[in-house]
Amino acid sequence: MDSTVKEIMQCMRDLTGFAKAKKSPHFMSSGVKDLTLAQLDLMAYLYEHKKAKMSDLAKQAGVKLPSMTETVNKLVSLGVLKREHDEKDRRTVWVHVTKDVEKMVCGHIKTKEQEFSNVMEALTEKEKEQALNILKKIRKKMERE
Repeated sequence: MDSTVKEIMQCMRDLTGFAKAKKSPHFMSSGVKDLTLAQLDLMAYLYEHKKAKMSDLAKQAGVKLPSMTETVNKLVSLGVLKREHDEKDRRTVWVHVTKDVEKMVCGHIKTKEQEFSNVMEALTEKEKEQALNILKKIRKKMERE
């Protein structure tokens, strides 16, 4: 691996670390303040998709079903997620964000979008387009492999 690729990898780790270090102000004042970034991402995904099956959640997060079950169990016990059986097929279980935390999840999403938008101000429009094209190219290669 060349030194440029190593430096890119280090920058990506640093960026991920910066994102993980920020706590969501929308959950800090509630009884649900110790959520991980992965849990917040899961809740954002559910908020945006309205509901999902456990298998879809595990696939989206890139984890095995037992790990996702453990995560969902914890969030259900905290009262932020709810499970419901499908009306037509009782074997199917849907997971969704509870009404009580929908506003907090929406606020969290908007804050993250604004934070990212602020970071992107460091780039010119041309650089943003270049970054997007590079990321799309990387994603396409990863999808093929």
